[in-house]
Order: sequence, then C-alpha cells, then structure tokens
Amino acid sequence: MMKSKNIFVVALAVITVILTACEKLPLQKTKKYETSFFQNNLNKSVLDFMESRTDIFTGMLDAIDYVDEDPAFNDVKKAFQSDGNTFLLLADQATIALPSTVSYFGVNLVDDDNNPVTPMTAATSWRQYPREQIANLLRYHIVKGKRDFPNLTSTARWFDTFAISATNDSAKVRIFMTNDRDGGIRINDYLGAPAVSLPRTPNLYATNGVVHVLNVFLRQPTRLAITNNR
Repeated sequence: MMKSKNIFVVALAVITVILTACEKLPLQKTKKYETSFFQNNLNKSVLDFMESRTDIFTGMLDAIDYVDEDPAFNDVKKAFQSDGNTFLLLADQATIALPSTVSYFGVNLVDDDNNPVTPMTAATSWRQYPREQIANLLRYHIVKGKRDFPNLTSTARWFDTFAISATNDSAKVRIFMTNDRDGGIRINDYLGAPAVSLPRTPNLYATNGVVHVLNVFLRQPTRLAITNNR
C-alpha cells in the first residue's frame, strides 16, 4: 500500500513540473497568411516571350527566321504578331530534339545525298526542308480566335488555323477540355489521330493572344478524319 502511495506522489510531482514548465512557454504567434495566385500573364508579346526563353523555343524561332528570309512567306511572322488568336508554341522537344521519335526532325527524315540506296536520316537544320513545308507547319500552330479555359468546354470542336485555305480546307485543330477534376486541354485527340497533345503549359496570356506550350508537334487531319469526328 505504501509503495503504491509513493508511486502516486512521484507521478503527481512530475505532472506538476511539466505543467509549470508549459506555463512559462510563450504563446505561438500566428504567422500572417499571404494569399498567392498562379501568374499566367506573360506581359509581353508572343514573339518576345519566345525570345526570352531560347532555352525552350530555339527550334521554333529558327523555323520562323528560316521562312521569313523569303518574302513569299512573310505572312508567317506577321501571323505570330497578330492579335486575339491562340498560339500553340512548340518546345524544342517537339521540333529539333535528337535522337527522338516525336520531334519534327526525328519524324520527318531527309535524304541529303539524293541517293535512294542510302537510308534517310534525321534532319539537323530547317534548311533541309522546303520553306513552304515549314511555313505551313508554323501557320498550322496558330488557331484563329481565343481558345482558352473560359472559351472551351468538354465538347470537342474543330477550329480553323492560319494554314486553312481554299486548297487546304482541313487545316483545323480539335480542342476540348477534359471532363475531370484536372480540367486539362486536349488537342487533336480524335479517332485515328497520329499524335495527341496535352499541353505542358496551357492557358498563358501574351499581350497579343493565348499561348499553349506543346511538347509534340501537331499534324493536320485528313478531311475524312474531320468528317468522322464531328
């Protein structure tokens, strides 16, 4: 009985010491919470943004310069300076990265020596392609109108690009928002599509339009693909 009483007294003493020590501790000061938001305003034009990030857009900038050397294709650079449109900017991963099975250089092989026996190889310069081909590639990555989060739904729609013409009426891109909590954008996701793009960085606002940055270059659909994927 005496042993139990001693244990009780010791325990009570320990609790008293702990409580006394706690009373001397200062109250924790609440740190002021500062609200922050994701900044998607670039505060510069599309071309200025690209030129400020040559670590990402060297390939696309070089392509623009290549076609702009010929006055016949001076509409391309002007299109990148246009207002109120959507610019699907290609990161180097989608254009010049090698070795690659998804970049433009890696997919569109070239025959430099004009020898049908020699295997075709990956390109190392835009100059290995006809200017008209690259001009059309660039035009296709500018969508007419603003196609951003507020203006898109989960219903897929085809939109005209700057590559559309009387002789190229299938130069359209298919865009929609995913119907899930992520709410991502999917581009050219349709039955039979050769490549689908989920932008690496969507919904940026340049001073002259909307920007979505892609890791995969887009390929124009056939007229039949558009008809079958209304």
